Amino acid sequence: MKNKYLFFSVLFALFFTTNLIAQERVCGTYEGYLEEDMKKYPEFYNSLEDKNNKLEQKYKAIKNKFLNMRLSNSASSKKKIIPVVVHVIHDGTSSSNLTEAQIQNGIDELNANINGQGWNFLSVTPDVFAAVRGVGNVEFRLAKIDPDGNPTNGIVRVKSSKTIVPAPRNQIKALSYWNSYQYFNIWTVQSMPSLGPDNPALNGYAQFPNTGSMSTDGVVIRAAELAAGTTITHEVGHWLGLCHTWDCGGATCGTDNVADTPEDLEGTFDFGFNDNFPFHVGFCIADSMNWAGEMYMNYMDYQSDAVGTMFTKGQVAIFNEHLEGVTEADPQGIGFGYREYIWQEENLINTGTYDGYKPPACTKKADFNLFPNSSPSICVGENVSFQGNKSVFGSSNVSSFVWDFGNGDIDNSGTDNPTFSNWNEGSWDVSLTVEYNETTKAVAYKLEDLDVSGATLIDSVYSQEMVQGTQAELVSLGATGITEINIDSLGVYFGLQDSSFFRGYVTKVKYEAYYQNTCNVSVTKEDFITVYSPTTINNATSYKYSFENDTDLGNDWVVTNTVSENAWDFNSGRDLSWQRVTGVAVDGGASIKLDGSRLAEGSHEIISSSYDLSNLTTPAIKFSYSGAALNTFPENEFKVWYSTDCGESWYKANSSLECCELGSFSAIQTANSGLYATSFSPNPEEWSTIILTKPQLKNSNVRFKFEYIANENSNNFFLDNIEIGEEASLLVSNNLREHKLTVFPNPSKGSLNMTLENFSDKDIEVYLTNILGEKVNKIYEGKMISDFYQIENIDLIQLKKGIYFIQVIDPNNTSILLTDKVIINK
Repeated sequence: MKNKYLFFSVLFALFFTTNLIAQERVCGTYEGYLEEDMKKYPEFYNSLEDKNNKLEQKYKAIKNKFLNMRLSNSASSKKKIIPVVVHVIHDGTSSSNLTEAQIQNGIDELNANINGQGWNFLSVTPDVFAAVRGVGNVEFRLAKIDPDGNPTNGIVRVKSSKTIVPAPRNQIKALSYWNSYQYFNIWTVQSMPSLGPDNPALNGYAQFPNTGSMSTDGVVIRAAELAAGTTITHEVGHWLGLCHTWDCGGATCGTDNVADTPEDLEGTFDFGFNDNFPFHVGFCIADSMNWAGEMYMNYMDYQSDAVGTMFTKGQVAIFNEHLEGVTEADPQGIGFGYREYIWQEENLINTGTYDGYKPPACTKKADFNLFPNSSPSICVGENVSFQGNKSVFGSSNVSSFVWDFGNGDIDNSGTDNPTFSNWNEGSWDVSLTVEYNETTKAVAYKLEDLDVSGATLIDSVYSQEMVQGTQAELVSLGATGITEINIDSLGVYFGLQDSSFFRGYVTKVKYEAYYQNTCNVSVTKEDFITVYSPTTINNATSYKYSFENDTDLGNDWVVTNTVSENAWDFNSGRDLSWQRVTGVAVDGGASIKLDGSRLAEGSHEIISSSYDLSNLTTPAIKFSYSGAALNTFPENEFKVWYSTDCGESWYKANSSLECCELGSFSAIQTANSGLYATSFSPNPEEWSTIILTKPQLKNSNVRFKFEYIANENSNNFFLDNIEIGEEASLLVSNNLREHKLTVFPNPSKGSLNMTLENFSDKDIEVYLTNILGEKVNKIYEGKMISDFYQIENIDLIQLKKGIYFIQVIDPNNTSILLTDKVIINK
């Protein structure tokens, strides 16, 4: 058995100049913040109501079961292990896509801090404050089993632009979530919005216990701050029920309602390099009552990473109210702490975080994708380059790395980046098989908790842990290096004047068992490469697809998707593809639909066959669509593309958008029918019909792609009546359509968007009128240059609450062409 000795070092002078919490960034957690956000963004939180109800029901059943199994739970001396899942929301860059080592470092720092073992405690903490240091007796561990019972490393990675968090900020949590009564959810992001135009940006924010929204429970933190340890410690304090030291009471300055944290000026990062202890004496409490001043090094104050060192005993008591149900009124813990189940043995077994848990072997997965600038859609004879994930296994651990390109050709050279071109026309599967060696590890604080059978090595890891108390208490613990620390009149606030306490060190040991495994894993991606002929037999003068025929979708139009695999655990039945539906259509009796309630974030595409349009004078494509939003801040987009190279230009990062984009529809244009809180199905007047053309369409090998980009929770989207042919012929039928006016959002809080359709080449005036018919605002005057025109951010903030009307008028004869009602509800 090998012995390893680890010692805590305190090098405050070295580290004070680094690892500062950026002083322009603050914490977004305060009493009532969630309630404020719910009022500000009701549509988003209403969309979570069903999810919250399901979670509450599951939690209630577990809680009742647990209460029936115990009579009391007085303050526990057992270390409380809390399973953790970290959702890394990233944009592909190293700054936001934390490594497993960086994440584990942040967890390790959190565990040291919450248990009074911070690296800077001795060098920073004045003795009078050290005397009331609290020890959380908590350990956070990355989960090893996910909610579905599958092995995990406790880290979920989601590539999303929302790593720069939009408002409402809690929508980031919808990208990936594990139920919060079993797991402590941490979301890491690149940046977060401020609390207002005159406020600094955020470092992180947490959700207090018992706030009634389980589907958003957890901590969001900037990726750069997780590894440092102090900010996550601060946010965990909130998650376990603590306020800022100056934020939750009516004291002279501010208080957190905890007896052993003195009143404090509002957090402003005010303790700097040139400040000394005691700090702010007499600012909040008369100096004769508190010669020690503010507890500026408390984790719940605003200071630099290098200054934060401790929680107090009173703050740890707040932790235990939520972890054990132990309060002054209920010292036996007969009640149930809101976060009590999370550390119970049953949950530790279900999440793989109990002492001695032996992780399953061979859990790493083979995976691959296209190398940058390669395309999954090519013409016969062109090259495709691939990118494997060899680094996941550790290059030195891989004994075999074999590619199968689906046509009988194999590459067993071991390369992570093969290039291949020898496919015939058609769709081809690609496979990757990896054989590798791995070492897994189990950890326990008692040797008997380890499964030593099959272990190739057992280690004992020793560390020195600082302890404080009476001399008798430290002697009973077997502490060494015991010293007495005297407290003079500075301790008057705590009733500790002219007293002393003792500090020493105890040796802790944990045991690690290592297991060697040989593994073989494989992945096959079906129809991963599509190879087309550079010529086509489709050379008619026109084509029409109204999806009356089942074969239209799947033959001439093929569905593809690039979506996030990280759905909410209670939305596991998501449908990731377009589907043909009947009873909803702009032409005939059928259309194709994306079901918003089952739509994963990402790109949802349908791609056409190839057409020879070289003999047409002005080739064009016409289609009708209808979409709606679930909230007043839509983000989903709709794009139309063309290709003359078998689709290859759609996927190459260096291709110019002008080469292959036919039309791009903003979020408001995509939700052309406005806001629908329920499942959307369009009326006849809620369809928009579009005609698009470019000179490049006059080509012998043209394909079209419709792409719906889901960036958030969605409502339904419909597409119908796709026609390809001469622009002039398509315009003839288009001119028969009626004018259309859409306003959004409605009701409005003072800002409005509007779209006008089918007014091309027509002079119009657009006014806002009150209920008496009086014109209160001219919105637009002039000639429409297209059949789809959008006016965004119409400012109505100066108007009173009430009912108004938008009128579209023909200035030649003053006739009213269209009217729509608008409700201002500020």
